[in-house]
Amino acid sequence: MRGKGKSRSGALTIGEVREATGLTERRIRYYEAQNLVVPRRTAGNQRLYTPLDVERLQRIKQWLDEGLTLRQVRQRLKAEAEAFHAWTDEDLERDVESYFEGKRIARGEPPTSESLYPLRYRSALMRRVTRPDDRPERGQ
Repeated sequence: MRGKGKSRSGALTIGEVREATGLTERRIRYYEAQNLVVPRRTAGNQRLYTPLDVERLQRIKQWLDEGLTLRQVRQRLKAEAEAFHAWTDEDLERDVESYFEGKRIARGEPPTSESLYPLRYRSALMRRVTRPDDRPERGQ
């Protein structure tokens, strides 16, 4: 029997997301069908959610509880995504370099810069840098 808590690599199953958000599994799958959240899939097609996916679902639930329509929720999520992608190339390059500097230090290599600051959006940056590699190639 599996233990409760986080699955491999910090990802959460739909049951764990249900407990964390108070949403039903059916509702979570509905939001996925509406492209409001896009979980990763295992080779066995099991949904795996990140903590950011859980936060997104909690925001969606809150907004709907406040009386927003799905269309309005979608607009808010789109505005958030546009604000995130509004980084300048310089901002993104600086944050990516800070990320890789942290990886070098974690491997025991000496630091090449004085600080990891200003790595501002680490969680969002991690999704941007690692997410495409986590998904299987089409046709596999």
